[in-house]
Amino acid sequence: MAYLRIDPSSGVPLGVQIANGLRLAIAQGRLEVGEQLPSARDLAGELQVNFHTVRKAYRELEAEGILEFRRGVGTYVKELRPLRAADLRRLVRDHLTMLVQDTAGLAFDDELKELVRQELERILPERARRR
Repeated sequence: MAYLRIDPSSGVPLGVQIANGLRLAIAQGRLEVGEQLPSARDLAGELQVNFHTVRKAYRELEAEGILEFRRGVGTYVKELRPLRAADLRRLVRDHLTMLVQDTAGLAFDDELKELVRQELERILPERARRR
């Protein structure tokens, strides 16, 4: 799952990062209804985390009705669900926290803010032009 990234040094629990990453991938349509996810064991190996960490993230999303576990068959995307504003804010905050931690001491606050603004305009040119 190339779009699922985790950062063990971020301070955000790995299971939370995995669940949030899957929520984001589903909201973006990278994972479609009915699509099978890798087994918890396979994804744990790919991400180099404990199997139980992945299983816990899967269970959390299953309890929310986003994923469906079919015994002996696998785990599937059950429902496409847009991210709630609070969930999106938390995801953005977690990513920004990692960015700030990774760049600590490299830029002043105003320079970092300007760099982020410029990169957002580059990455999201249509949205930036609408403003």
